[in-house]
Amino acid sequence: MSKKMEKKYIPLATFFQSATQNEMTLTFEALENIMGQALPNAAYLNMSWWKKTKPPLTHFLAWTNADYHVVDVKLGSKITFSRLNPLENNDADEAKNANAFVIRSIETEDARPYINLLEEIYSETDYLPYETETRQLTVQGVRKMMGEWRKAKNSTVLLCIFNGQFAGFLALTGNEASRRQHVAHVEIGVKKAFQQQEIATALVQAAEQWATDRNISRLELSVSANNEAARRFFAKNNFDEEGVRKQSMLVGDTFVDDMPAGAKIS
Repeated sequence: MSKKMEKKYIPLATFFQSATQNEMTLTFEALENIMGQALPNAAYLNMSWWKKTKPPLTHFLAWTNADYHVVDVKLGSKITFSRLNPLENNDADEAKNANAFVIRSIETEDARPYINLLEEIYSETDYLPYETETRQLTVQGVRKMMGEWRKAKNSTVLLCIFNGQFAGFLALTGNEASRRQHVAHVEIGVKKAFQQQEIATALVQAAEQWATDRNISRLELSVSANNEAARRFFAKNNFDEEGVRKQSMLVGDTFVDDMPAGAKIS
């Protein structure tokens, strides 16, 4: 009998493949954040759903393929996973690698968490165009945009779920003009609590793969002229600055220039 994993569990499988902990406990909320959709009712009601390791249902492959098995179940609360063959790490390595994240496209159930993520990031930085509580996004509005993105096939939002928490995003917006179908605009943000974890790099790499798969060969973005860390980051990731836009943003009472930048996708 086929042991092909159901599609909705692929992000969960990706998460476990990136994990290096010998044991970890994830809440039901964290698991659903990683997946981008709700667990089935059976996962909430039946301990056997977590303990099974045989088809026809194959959700268990999400963790068993990464050499994890379920050792403790608190129904509706949390699940503890452990490696069948523990990794031999010293304490320093264990502390360094005690995190895992997954990058995936936004799903319908992500609308509210995505709005909350944007608001948190907007509140932490002066470098993005929006201030907190000014964009006035709604769940219905985000879901409508998602429907439009799916039809156009040239726009999306990539989300980073870090240890089950929404940590960052990268929005790609395609172009309707016939002569600019090969271009997508990029906006990226990572919550302060999750910075210095290579999340921004992973988001950019995922964006490049997404663009390649859709024959998009150029990514464009704008970076604040006084954001030296971001300018270094984008230069490292092959974005070339292409001039200066004078007084592009008004932050408080101060006008700020920004630097258009572009990257060619091979």
